[in-house]
Amino acid sequence: MKCGTHNSEAIGICVCCGRALCGECAKPSATERMTCSEHCATALARNDKALQLILQKSFQTARAGAFYSYLCGALSLAAAVGAKFYLPSPFLIWFCVGCSVVFIASGIWYCLIARKQKL
Repeated sequence: MKCGTHNSEAIGICVCCGRALCGECAKPSATERMTCSEHCATALARNDKALQLILQKSFQTARAGAFYSYLCGALSLAAAVGAKFYLPSPFLIWFCVGCSVVFIASGIWYCLIARKQKL
């Protein structure tokens, strides 16, 4: 592959636009990836910053989902206990216990996702 500007052998490719780069054209960006121009380096930095923001928001969403799942699990368990004393209906009791188990399992799953994202 040849460099488009100098017609010499390319040593890499611009990670932003895909242009072949020779030793003279290759400019390392802030993330030490090769770019062909300052415009491509700026675009790459902007994309990296946006990706980090998306990952951070995803982590926060997973933590919030875990919290609300645990909360709903606790409320469902409390409803099962209340149903045992106030409305001794086996269906209602087991339904609330089942919902509690599902919500708590969802909370655990969200916590595992949040832990993986933080690493």
